[in-house]
Amino acid sequence: MMRQSAEVFEELSKRHEITVIFTRPGYEIARLYGVLETFKKNTGGRYRELEVDPKPLSHVYGRVMRKVYKALIISPASANSVNKFALGIADNLVTTAYAMARKVGLKIYIVPSDAPWVKETELPCIIEGCVGCKECPPQNICPTKAIEGDRVRRIVLESCIGCELCIKACPFSAISCFKRAPVSIHPLEVEYLRKVEEMGAVILKEPKELLGIF
Repeated sequence: MMRQSAEVFEELSKRHEITVIFTRPGYEIARLYGVLETFKKNTGGRYRELEVDPKPLSHVYGRVMRKVYKALIISPASANSVNKFALGIADNLVTTAYAMARKVGLKIYIVPSDAPWVKETELPCIIEGCVGCKECPPQNICPTKAIEGDRVRRIVLESCIGCELCIKACPFSAISCFKRAPVSIHPLEVEYLRKVEEMGAVILKEPKELLGIF
């Protein structure tokens, strides 16, 4: 739900001062799904900041404890993060902010990416059925040189920024971005999600629900 979360953030940033905090994997996912610039361009200035883990000494912690923020929104929240919330593990910017928000009674909203109602996920940009052209137009136009290989190409996810320029450039439609794929959730993750809700967090089914709250 990273792209949907970015859309909602962009709308909410017109009405509120929002501090964005990323785990390091979250930051990379935002880049991979082509929305990192959305977060960057809508931050800057008083409390409109963007911080990325690891950052053990963050201004966010003190503000959470003083209830400077109206709420803590975690969207999307990976199963890994939700499990840590339930177990009381605070080892990065997001999990520590959550732990501190609970201590002071700050309202917490969580949009889990792994939940019983989530049946599909979005895949990053991938190449399927490459026919091995001698000259590869997508490879030639990729702004980050993320397409590698001679004849049989592949997308290096560490370099991809999800710009989708490669899709139209491929004459054989061998590239897709954000294709839907089925997923299921483990019963243990359902249990942890239920525990987090019992601990006081408001669990939302999709990011756009936030637009009706703030």
